[in-house]
Amino acid sequence: MVREFTLPDVGEGLTEAEIVNWLVEPGDAVTEDQPVVEV
Repeated sequence: MVREFTLPDVGEGLTEAEIVNWLVEPGDAVTEDQPVVEV
């Protein structure tokens, strides 16, 4: 299942970011406010 996530305000007017590390694996259960990626 694909989900869209809004990038939080990272400052300096940035509107895009590069994912450097996934913190969850496909099929993992994810809870509200759980980090899923490092940008």
